[in-house]
Amino acid sequence: MDDNTVRSMPTPPISSIDMGQRPLDQLPLGMAYVPMQKWEKLYESELGLNRGTIFSQLDLPWIGEEVK
Repeated sequence: MDDNTVRSMPTPPISSIDMGQRPLDQLPLGMAYVPMQKWEKLYESELGLNRGTIFSQLDLPWIGEEVK
């Protein structure tokens, strides 16, 4: 089997169970979807710098433990 034949063969579906059992080069490629950020409800410059984003919709509270 040459390299072109291997690439044209369909990748069988995998379950989360066998993901740790297969080499990375045998796993299917993933596809990401990232919607465009709308330029609305923007923070003022100083507040945005303080919060790490100018987009109020992306300013989500951290729900975790604070290291003391």
